[in-house]
Amino acid sequence: MTARLYALPLILALAAPATALPIQLPDKAEISRLAAAYPVALADLPSATIAAFVAQEDRFFWERARAGKDSTLTATAVRLLVEDTPTTWAQASPLEKEDAVEALTLAATPEVILTIYLNLIPLGPEATGLTEAADRYFDKAPKALTPAEAAWLAAVAGSPEIALKPANRDRTKSQRDYILRQIQKAGAMTDAALEEQLRQPMPDLSR
Repeated sequence: MTARLYALPLILALAAPATALPIQLPDKAEISRLAAAYPVALADLPSATIAAFVAQEDRFFWERARAGKDSTLTATAVRLLVEDTPTTWAQASPLEKEDAVEALTLAATPEVILTIYLNLIPLGPEATGLTEAADRYFDKAPKALTPAEAAWLAAVAGSPEIALKPANRDRTKSQRDYILRQIQKAGAMTDAALEEQLRQPMPDLSR
């Protein structure tokens, strides 16, 4: 019994998480420079493609960001920005995460935040960001994506390791179709176009 009591402090010490360093975001000027250098620019994308990813991540993103409020999309952008820095998102405390999201909300426009997200979001093996994913799955540039293709990629963005499994094909299609309906509700697609896009086949992942 005594030996077990002596061992307890050591076990607790080993289990205790290390103190995380503050999340280090680029400054406002550097954030703008980074966004301008990324291959995907919002101005080049169809409105349906933009609406697809907003619908997947946070359909109230525009309203929240323009009001200076945090959003899940902004949180994802922060997580992706700091992935290779000394303090990753997983290492940071809840307070550090909250402060970092607030800092990016204040330092960048909604357009810049969404640009960061679209260029860094993982979309499966060998497909980081919308440019690589559009080429990998559809052999085309992001600006040429159809609403159904964009909606499928947005569905994958939620959890690539789950969405891309053949066993989850029907689940991914259901999410794609939900996103397509959200695109139509956002005014980025007509009723007729929605019905046509809902009939589009899922991509062939065997190639």
